[in-house]
Amino acid sequence: MENPAKRVLMTSNGDEVSRNIAFHLAKHGCKLVMMGNEGSLRSIVDKIRDSIEGAFPADVIALDMESDSEVAFHAAVQKAWELSGHFDAFLNSYTYQGKVQDILQVSQDEFHRITKINLTAPWFLLKAVATRMKDHGSGGSIVFMATIASGERALYPGADAYASTSAAIHQLVRVCILAPN
Repeated sequence: MENPAKRVLMTSNGDEVSRNIAFHLAKHGCKLVMMGNEGSLRSIVDKIRDSIEGAFPADVIALDMESDSEVAFHAAVQKAWELSGHFDAFLNSYTYQGKVQDILQVSQDEFHRITKINLTAPWFLLKAVATRMKDHGSGGSIVFMATIASGERALYPGADAYASTSAAIHQLVRVCILAPN
């Protein structure tokens, strides 16, 4: 009996790392639903379709990762769930570093953008995906990508806001491991 394809919901900003992860997953038979900037993701999906013979068609769901609306994130995840039937895994690889600059030069608007994309959006997505997995009774893997800038010993001058929000994601994952559900 053949193993069914794993269904993966993946966020991406279209960067090289997440693009390569998407290619790897598609090459190994995963069904992808990609979420984020539709234009960037269409390009990735088209390249997968054109270069990987036999790959499952990937779907794209547009989502503004700077949204303040938790409802918008839940709606996007629900749409992805309906397209795929369920998720075996969720991979968040959408990040925004912002301009590398001294902390005293980071504007309030830039700080809010970095925080929305790197902390608020993953928080909303985690809640939406975990709720679907729990309600479905299927479980699944939830993975958050981070860079070395978020590490305890990583000192990355000029990336104070980015490194802080990435470190917050590390802590979020650590405490969620202890959650009973």
